[in-house]
Amino acid sequence: MYEYVEINGVKRPVKFGFNALRKFSKLTGTSIQDMESLGNNMTFDTAIHLIFCGLMDGARASKEIFEYTIDELGDDLDGDMSAIERCMTLFAEQMGGKETNQKKNPVKNIAKKVKRSKK
Repeated sequence: MYEYVEINGVKRPVKFGFNALRKFSKLTGTSIQDMESLGNNMTFDTAIHLIFCGLMDGARASKEIFEYTIDELGDDLDGDMSAIERCMTLFAEQMGGKETNQKKNPVKNIAKKVKRSKK
């Protein structure tokens, strides 16, 4: 399931699921083990790449054409810095799931760390 997030006045579909994480992993060379510490000291580059992959997969899920570059996302974030927080909140919500055993769900652990690290 995807949701819409507004970035610099434009509503875009976003989906942070395993396809988005797969794309993020491929784009950044992040391993599953590295994802455990993703929320610790997250850089702007990491956050923007993660958001970009969520937007890319949101477009796929909503069957929209994705003609957006990571540089355009960066430009849009210049005009709307609070969009990073909105996207990270969606990431935490979408990846949080209903799994109760956190040790068996590394993705949920990532989402919780990301949510905690933005404070």
